[in-house]
Amino acid sequence: MALENEKEEQGPMTPGEEIAYYQKQLEKQRIEGDRDGEMVSLFRLGLLFQRQDCLDQACDYYQQALVRSREYGMRLKEASALSSLGTLYQRRGEREQALMVYRQALNIQREAGFLPGEGTTLGRLATLYQEMHRDQEALICYREALAIHREVDNRSGQGTTLNNLGTFYQEHGQVQRALRCFQEALLIQREIDDRRGRGATLSKLASLYFSLGQIQHAHALYQEALLLLRRENDNSLLALTLGGLGQLYQTCLQAKEALRCYREALDLARLSQDREREAVVLSNLGIFFAFFHQTRVALACFLRMLDLLSSCQVPADQRREVEGAIGLLCEHLAEEGILIEPEELAPRAAEVIAAALERPPTQAMRAMSKGALALEMLAFLSEAVVDVCTIHPEANQEVRLMLQRAHDILRSRLANGLAGAGTGHQELEFFEALQGLLDGQSVHLPPRHRYQPLLETLKRGINLYFSDPDRRQEKHAPGRG
Repeated sequence: MALENEKEEQGPMTPGEEIAYYQKQLEKQRIEGDRDGEMVSLFRLGLLFQRQDCLDQACDYYQQALVRSREYGMRLKEASALSSLGTLYQRRGEREQALMVYRQALNIQREAGFLPGEGTTLGRLATLYQEMHRDQEALICYREALAIHREVDNRSGQGTTLNNLGTFYQEHGQVQRALRCFQEALLIQREIDDRRGRGATLSKLASLYFSLGQIQHAHALYQEALLLLRRENDNSLLALTLGGLGQLYQTCLQAKEALRCYREALDLARLSQDREREAVVLSNLGIFFAFFHQTRVALACFLRMLDLLSSCQVPADQRREVEGAIGLLCEHLAEEGILIEPEELAPRAAEVIAAALERPPTQAMRAMSKGALALEMLAFLSEAVVDVCTIHPEANQEVRLMLQRAHDILRSRLANGLAGAGTGHQELEFFEALQGLLDGQSVHLPPRHRYQPLLETLKRGINLYFSDPDRRQEKHAPGRG
């Protein structure tokens, strides 16, 4: 307590000042034989370095905490050190190692009957099982963790667990359950002013709405999440959010904005030493560059991604998917008369990607962003159609009138030379496809059509809404007559 009082008297500190403060305290505590104070400083230093993405230094302090706690016979501190080490191993993709230390921590906490620690470790173990695709074990751990957090009134733990459980349900197509988890998490995080947690939940909620074709709503949530996470300096969560926002911009034909988001997301993922997050961003970038016929750069993205995954304990089928993409891109290059051996490009993949990201947007990218429809109008009309097809069928006539009005305006602009003939006609075809969705028709656009990715996103969102197991149990699903 004296340590905290002394720290409070000094006022707010920067992370660097706080690290220097606790390092000084640690030296003093060891000289004085203050074991409790020493443990506080070791854990605090580990957490501070972890938040600064200095994982080696964080690991060193957690290891010291583990050694000292065993030496001093502090069993609960030993469990905390093991659980903290687990978070580092998990972030590095060392899943078996993380699993081992989480289980050791859990055994100690259960033997001691220490529910708060047990709830925290169960929540971490659940996310690990989820990453390992051990879904049943993940769900059991999530539910146990949530029950314990509620029993001991750990509001922060409840918010975090609900957030992660929402992600689990989203991955399994249980949209309504995911939505309820995210919304409950947000309520708690607002009550306790957990800005980092709220930013994480808003980002995941944005991803859910995007998957449902609710583009306008998703865009607003991503922007709100970014504001919070930038203040919290959480590089890994920022990378996740920017990657999601990049996908949204890419789908809505905002190539310049998409590239900006992907570039920053990649830098932040590397800074946070989050290999799997970096691999996800590279996958999105690879698809982005392939779409604009920059096949060599796309190939470099997937080669770099494969290299990252080889150092993580990921399922074999995930690696095979990446290898399949590499093979397909090599075939495309060969058809263009360009022979590239992946083994030769792989060592230079990072350099090729960096050079591509430094170049200004290509003519094709600039052309994509010069359509007749602004992002706001595109998102509004698309979201309105999805709403009618799912939760608000009663608005069908109003949305039809809006679509017809936009259709007529665009035709007029084309006739008067105020919209590009190529992009304008594709937008007319997109309007017709949206009208087809309202009619319940099976609609398609050609693979190279500028609005084909957006149309497929909307179709997936509508299908996801009706394939939710909870909704299938309803006697009558809205919008399905």
